Amino acid sequence: MFGDKTPMRSPLRADRTLLHEEGACLPLRSRHGQCRACANACPVQALDVSLARVSLGDACTGCGQCTAACPTEALSLPEMADVVAPVTADPGPTQQPIRLECRKVPKALRAPGSQEWPCLGAVRASHLVALSAGGRTVQLMDRGWCTACDMGCRGEPQRHPAHSALEVAALWLDAVGSGSTAPTLVRAELSLEQCPTVLPAPTQPVEKLDRRRFFRQALERPAGRTPATPMPMGGDGKAAYPADRRAPSPDRERLLTALGVLVERAGQALPTELFPQMHVNPSCCDQRLCVALCPTAALTVRDEGQGALLQFSSERCIDCGTCVRTCPTGAIQMQAIGGQPGVQTVFAHTRRACVSCGDAYTPDAAQLESEAPSLCPSCAKSQRFMDDARKQLFGGMQ
Repeated sequence: MFGDKTPMRSPLRADRTLLHEEGACLPLRSRHGQCRACANACPVQALDVSLARVSLGDACTGCGQCTAACPTEALSLPEMADVVAPVTADPGPTQQPIRLECRKVPKALRAPGSQEWPCLGAVRASHLVALSAGGRTVQLMDRGWCTACDMGCRGEPQRHPAHSALEVAALWLDAVGSGSTAPTLVRAELSLEQCPTVLPAPTQPVEKLDRRRFFRQALERPAGRTPATPMPMGGDGKAAYPADRRAPSPDRERLLTALGVLVERAGQALPTELFPQMHVNPSCCDQRLCVALCPTAALTVRDEGQGALLQFSSERCIDCGTCVRTCPTGAIQMQAIGGQPGVQTVFAHTRRACVSCGDAYTPDAAQLESEAPSLCPSCAKSQRFMDDARKQLFGGMQ
């Protein structure tokens, strides 16, 4: 099962706490991943992403904005592991608001009942929805320091780094009609002279990787991989990580769980805007590259003797587009909204047993029209090779 694989997270640098899980990283899983969300979100351009590795430069400030942009949470900060408590069906009595504060704000100046974040730009919409689903008002404390902050946010003086997360969270809370108060940005300015020039260390101590151990791991795991792990996918279409290393997106699971609790309270159904749709046309060749490369296991195949069912989970899908790009026949089309929760069969293939090796395979259109016994693609290729060799050796002789 997917849950029995412990995520392999390791620091990108010995002197930083930013963790990286290669198996969840879209561009490292395959060349079809094409994700650069973390590099685009980094306010100081400290991240470099290629097919071989993700590297972190000296400019990194530890703000965590890259972690909020990563669709699979392949990047994370250890001090943010438990920032959102599990959402329960019964929120209990109304309590004081949850206030989120940037770590730069000194403890003595923070609002009562505040939670510490490295930067409010590291807050995800799913974090805000989950906190709101707990039955408490969520306030992000804007201290007026973002325009002067050395974390690199000065490029957008009129836009707070948490603005997008606030907008998306408000849209989801409104869509489910939960009655929960949308998270807000509360302006409570402090003097710029009180703003630290660098980000302080986390209040909770974080285990750091010593340099000797870091470089030993680097030698043992070239480009971040163990020798037994395949290298990034090449033209042969093989996945860099096996199917059993796929896992659901924590961000999507958090959002679905919180919204599920809210609609249950309101007696409603989850909106269709939450669920992507997949359409597969008859050109599907059953090579299953889409299944191997789907990072969240939203695509699976169920073999049923004489049939194989391609199944799609709209709850696991993050609409990354990898399946569409990797399909060799262009059989897959995706729509971002309008789907249904649960697992749907999107295509069914007829299977036959190869008359040579006995393995099950999916026949092509010509083989389906004929009732004569036929060979699987591998055996057919071997047969063609033998026929060509015979012709070269003996010419046209039978």
